[in-house]
Amino acid sequence: MIRSLRLLSLGITLGALLTSGHAQTREAASLPLPENFFPDLKAMLETAVKQSPRMISRNAENAIAEQSRIAARAGQLPYVGGYYSHYPWERDDRADLPAPTTTKKSAYGVSLNQPLYHWGALESNTRIGVLSKKVTEGQTAEAYRLLVQEIRNLYLSVIIRKMAYARSQLYLAIAQDQFAIAQTKVEKKVLGGAELFTPQLTRDQALLATDRAAEDYENAKLTLSKLSGTPALADAQVPSEIPAFTPAPDTLAALFASYRSHKEPKSYYLESLRDQLEIEKLNYQIAKTRLKPKLNMIIGVSQDEQSYSAYVTQRIKTQSTYAGVSLNWSIFDGYSARSAVATSLLRRQQMEQAYEDALRNLSDSTRSALKQLDFSARSMDFANRLLGASQGGINAREEDLRRGLISEAELNGSRLSHLDSQIGAYNARSDYLSKTGDFLSQMLEDPALANLPGHNP
Repeated sequence: MIRSLRLLSLGITLGALLTSGHAQTREAASLPLPENFFPDLKAMLETAVKQSPRMISRNAENAIAEQSRIAARAGQLPYVGGYYSHYPWERDDRADLPAPTTTKKSAYGVSLNQPLYHWGALESNTRIGVLSKKVTEGQTAEAYRLLVQEIRNLYLSVIIRKMAYARSQLYLAIAQDQFAIAQTKVEKKVLGGAELFTPQLTRDQALLATDRAAEDYENAKLTLSKLSGTPALADAQVPSEIPAFTPAPDTLAALFASYRSHKEPKSYYLESLRDQLEIEKLNYQIAKTRLKPKLNMIIGVSQDEQSYSAYVTQRIKTQSTYAGVSLNWSIFDGYSARSAVATSLLRRQQMEQAYEDALRNLSDSTRSALKQLDFSARSMDFANRLLGASQGGINAREEDLRRGLISEAELNGSRLSHLDSQIGAYNARSDYLSKTGDFLSQMLEDPALANLPGHNP
């Protein structure tokens, strides 16, 4: 009865943990992230895990690490080797014979060598291979985590640069109209020729600014393409706005509280440090066995060159089949083993200190990231309110134009000011979206990390 109750309790606990984990994943997926508004970005993140040049390189490192693991395990497996030599002619000058002798000679040997007892060094080396592969895979996951943030930020930057380019085109059109008006006045002698200098300079500066904005826009699209390993976006694919959204401070705070409740928070970097610390412990164990005897089992067959035991003048082939054990013992190696032990201990101390520092820094960084999200949300609210006021103003000015109260040039001036408000609001929204992604990424709650092969959210 008691056993049944314990099993039931364990099942309920595991179910609660799984439900909590899935709930957190759903909460994170519903938070304001750029890919939730831009499907093209989501597809880009999914593609980048395999096609990004950075990830192609990291995936190659994973494959290399797997081969290194296989090589590390080889020390525990039997070694089969052999040799063969054949000399059709050989001359021997012997002291017990009056003249040199010539003969043919053949020799061979085949043996199987199986390590039996190496004080755990071989098992430790195999474990190091497994941990080294895990470290490499963790570094790959960390590289993708950072890559996701870069792609998100650059994608949002492309949208803002598109808006900045549109703004520069409008300003250029206004400057060209003002220059044309001034030029007409000069031709009609209403203004002197010197009065044309300022409008012309303004127009030329606006043209330069437009050319720069166009280049920045195109370069951002090209950089995004290279970073993600996807084709460059066409102008029609680049969104014209970053939509308004509602921040989610309560959900973010709940995720942070859950994250802080764990004794060892989730982090690819921390996990890598833990694995490296374990590797140093194993290196220490291996170093301590260097001067201990090693026992192997050997089975083999060989043919020696010749034997002179029966007849002095006649060579006889000798074939041996054997099975047994061999003992190898390095008694003194010039203090190499002692140095390896000391070095391993020092590296272990370094890794322990690095882990403590990283743990403390990650906790502080995550707490600060949550605070920065609050600042970003407040700043975004100000920018949205300014944009709303600007939208009301531009609507009124358009109505004035329809009623003939203002000119098209005056409306363009208001439109230019409205574009500035839009760019300011988009920058504020982009900042919040970026900080949300960074905050979730630090806690490994970023939904984009599910794109990693074998990811366990």
